[in-house]
Amino acid sequence: MDEKLEKAQLMARFKLMVKRSLSQSVDLERLDREPAYARERLAEIEEAALDEELLVLLLRLRDLLLPAPLPDLPAALPPAVEAVTAMPKETRNYKMGARAW
Repeated sequence: MDEKLEKAQLMARFKLMVKRSLSQSVDLERLDREPAYARERLAEIEEAALDEELLVLLLRLRDLLLPAPLPDLPAALPPAVEAVTAMPKETRNYKMGARAW
């Protein structure tokens, strides 16, 4: 329940700050439910904002609404990396000392 309350407070504060600072309106329902709208609208506001507090609030809201995508993991290592990690074919036997070869 605390998460929902915190999110609601952040969104309300964000809407009021955008209205005061930029004289623009933000559709909170679309911001919450449509990631494409949220990404586009937050980018627009970020470019127009001159208030540091508004930018900090925008970044916090972006983290809440648009989690960062997970990086794609490679299916297999590239051949160069596999060659480096492979064990050497020939190993030296040092049982007889350094000049046993």
